[in-house]
Amino acid sequence: MLITTLGTSHGNHTMTRNNSSTLIQTDGASYLIDCGEPVAGTLERSGKWTPTIRALFVTHMHADHVGGMAELTNMYFKRGETDDRDLTICLPSEGVDPIRTYLTSIYQAPELRPGRLTLEGVDPGPVYEDEHISARAFFTGHIASQGETYQAADHPNQGQSFSYLFEIEEKRVAFTGDLPPDFDYLGELLAEPVDLLAMEMTHIKAEKVLSFIADKPIGKLMLMHIHDPWHGAGENTLRDMCFDHLPYPFVISYDGMELEL
Repeated sequence: MLITTLGTSHGNHTMTRNNSSTLIQTDGASYLIDCGEPVAGTLERSGKWTPTIRALFVTHMHADHVGGMAELTNMYFKRGETDDRDLTICLPSEGVDPIRTYLTSIYQAPELRPGRLTLEGVDPGPVYEDEHISARAFFTGHIASQGETYQAADHPNQGQSFSYLFEIEEKRVAFTGDLPPDFDYLGELLAEPVDLLAMEMTHIKAEKVLSFIADKPIGKLMLMHIHDPWHGAGENTLRDMCFDHLPYPFVISYDGMELEL
C-alpha cells in the first residue's frame, strides 16, 4: 500500500503545512482519513486525484479535519468517468444530519448526486469493510469536554472523536486522530500489534507520549498533525527525542510525503 500525507499541520495552516488529510492507495482502491483544506486542490496539484476513492474516514468534527469536504465531494462526482461510483463518508454520528443539511444547502444533496454518496455515522466498533480494507473506530475523548459545554448551551453536539484501526493487505495501520493531553485511549488502540501508528503531535506532550509508546508493539511510527514547536529547526529537537525513546523506526511527516508499507 502507498500512504500519502496530504496535510500535516495542526488546527491552523502554516507556510509549509496544510490541514489534516491522508490518502491510502491499495490494489486499485483509495481511501482518505480526514479532509482538511485544501484536500481537493492538493490531490489535483499533486497528481493524486483519483475516481477510485471508496471511503472517507473523519476523526472528529473540527474544521481542520472536515473543512475540505464540500469541494472534495463536488470534485469527486464531477471528475469521475462514470455515474455509478459510490463514496461512503464515515463520520461521527453527531455530524451526519448537519453535514447532510450543509451539502444540500450548497446543491450537493447526497440523494441527488450522479453516483451514490452515503453518510455513515460512526460509533466505537466496526465501521466499514470492503474487499480491500476493514476499519474499526475507537473513542479518544479529544473533544468530550467541548461537547459538554455545547450541550449545556442546548446544542446537540456530543463531543465525539475517534481513532481508526485499519486492516489492509494483511497489515494493521492505526491513525490516532487528535488525542486528549492524557492520551489514555491509546492503550486500547495499541492492545494488539500494529505495523504502522500514525500519531498526532499537537495536543500531547512529546516526551511523555514517546515514553508511553516505546514498549508498545509498533512496527513503525509516523508523526502527523505537527504542532508549531516542531516546525523548522524544532523538528530536529523532536527527532532527537524520538531517537532517545523509541526502539523502532519513525518518520516525521510533511505535506506530500509518500510512505510504502
